[in-house]
Amino acid sequence: MGRPAPTILPAAWRTVVALAFGAWAIGPAFAQSERLERFFGSYVGVAEVENKATGETRARDMDIVIEPHGEDGFRIHWVNVSLVDGRRDLPGVERRVQTVMFEPAGDGQLYLEKQEGSLFQEREQMRPMQGDPVRWAALADGTLHVYSFVVLPDGRYELQIYDRILTDEGIDIKFQRIVDGEVMREITGRTVRADIDTGDEE
Repeated sequence: MGRPAPTILPAAWRTVVALAFGAWAIGPAFAQSERLERFFGSYVGVAEVENKATGETRARDMDIVIEPHGEDGFRIHWVNVSLVDGRRDLPGVERRVQTVMFEPAGDGQLYLEKQEGSLFQEREQMRPMQGDPVRWAALADGTLHVYSFVVLPDGRYELQIYDRILTDEGIDIKFQRIVDGEVMREITGRTVRADIDTGDEE
């Protein structure tokens, strides 16, 4: 027998609706913007990446900045450096940089990704059915949850859940990449708040 047919779009959208409703249900935490401000800052740390299919693990350095953006929104900028044998100075090291911006949706109970384009170009409509990711964020119980949902070319879905958990020293990281209901990758990590060097002193 061949591989079972993938769980296609209807189930995928049920997942999105369920998660969005869950984020909406924690609205009272969102009403207090000062709680979001507790996450603002620069963080550095380390993480372990586990490939669930192969059991392979790999170390990673992390550099994260969370800061206000626009009116009541926020921006997350992060740099991931995947190490080779625990080192940054060997061939095969990978460096990834990403920035995502969020703005309040409706009455502020939910944050949606903000797309920024050229001032001379009309903003394009997001097309989830053609692979555009749908991202949103929620805040509850000292954790900043960020979700990313993508419809894959074969009709399956990919859901990424990125939790940043506030601690006394910084934020802990928990990440899952789920494809069609199966966890493919997990990341766990720890960061501490870092002082920002303005470059004024040697």
